[in-house]
Amino acid sequence: MTLTTQAALHWIAEVFEEKPAAVTPSATPEDLQGWDSLGMLTLMAELDEKYGIFLPEDQVLGLHSIEDILAVLRTHKVLVD
Repeated sequence: MTLTTQAALHWIAEVFEEKPAAVTPSATPEDLQGWDSLGMLTLMAELDEKYGIFLPEDQVLGLHSIEDILAVLRTHKVLVD
């Protein structure tokens, strides 16, 4: 399954239980209430279940913006711009 950037942003908004308009590539955890420890666990589970992407701890700790999440999706050929 592949996603467009817009579809990926919408999916991330659902994962973090945010309004889609709030989820932009430049958004950071400080910008999104749902991007907390539970949100990150949900993101990790969804990446694994939906896309077969397992992130090691160092990669998870390196996610500092929505663009970082999009980059993970690009690296795993899920996101096609």
